[in-house]
Amino acid sequence: MKKIIKHLATTAFLLLPIFLFLVNLKITAIGRNTTALKYNPKKDKLVTPIKKDISQQITLAGQIQAHQQTKLKFATSGKLVWVGVKLGDKVKKNQAIASLDKRELKKKLKKKLNDYLTNRWNFEDTQDEYQDERDKLIIDDEMQRILDRAQFSLNNAVIDVEISDLALKYATIYSPIDGIITNIEQDVTGVNITPTTAEFTITNPSSIYFQAEVDQEEVSLLTEKQSATVLLDAFDQQPLPATISYISFSPISGISSTSYQIDFQFQSPQLSQYRLGMTGDATIDLRQAKNSLCLPFEAINQDQEKSFVYLKKDNKDLEKRIVKTGIESDDYIQILDGLSMSDTIVIKQD
Repeated sequence: MKKIIKHLATTAFLLLPIFLFLVNLKITAIGRNTTALKYNPKKDKLVTPIKKDISQQITLAGQIQAHQQTKLKFATSGKLVWVGVKLGDKVKKNQAIASLDKRELKKKLKKKLNDYLTNRWNFEDTQDEYQDERDKLIIDDEMQRILDRAQFSLNNAVIDVEISDLALKYATIYSPIDGIITNIEQDVTGVNITPTTAEFTITNPSSIYFQAEVDQEEVSLLTEKQSATVLLDAFDQQPLPATISYISFSPISGISSTSYQIDFQFQSPQLSQYRLGMTGDATIDLRQAKNSLCLPFEAINQDQEKSFVYLKKDNKDLEKRIVKTGIESDDYIQILDGLSMSDTIVIKQD
């Protein structure tokens, strides 16, 4: 037994150098495969850092809305006898738009005035009838109730006159803003209408703005008065300067994702050619740098949260160079440290 153990120990001792040699050879081969990267001119692409202006942007889709837009309706039902506007007409503030038949309303007002006069004389007669008792301060509860009823009837008569006068005034609707007639539900006169069947929409074109939605992950990057550029689909060659005028505090209701309303005020005074509902995109510069060293985005690699590039040496060997990056655009990324304009970078094409 001792001879067997001694034989095994001797064999292991003799084989140990061979084993260590093979392990070292394997490690060397692995090291050569992982570190000795080569430039392949048939597959890889060469680029050099360039100086350029770079900006990080966010683009939001939206459409044109108007701050001043009103829908006018009659307060009561009646016969539509006059419509003073048509679609596309420009109107001024306090301009009359349409009117109901006032003949019946005028008759009702006249009747209410007569009722008021009747109640007024009844009130005066009651006051005169109990004048002596009032002077002698001998008014009992029954007398006081009679006097109060006369006063209440007179008050009601006054209220009825005021209501009839308001109905007569409300028979004509007026525009509360300067603007354009953008919708008329009923433009035919001589028909009976209700408040829900005769609506007039007026929009002030000088109050238009661009409204968009921003996701909750990006809303914290934006502030009011921040500059932006709006490009409408119908005028894709005419970028419009704008500023953020409003960012909602509460999310938009009725949608599945958490998004917030954001409004852009146009800086151009000439807005007459733009229309409600026109769609487009608003682009906002979050960060920007002038004449900065940049590389194409595809040249940057990631390794354990560190950015690096493959730097081409004089031969075909590649050096893994750690770089510090900054602003990212759609195509380029800013290089803050680690490279110069004389360096040649290899974009590996796997």
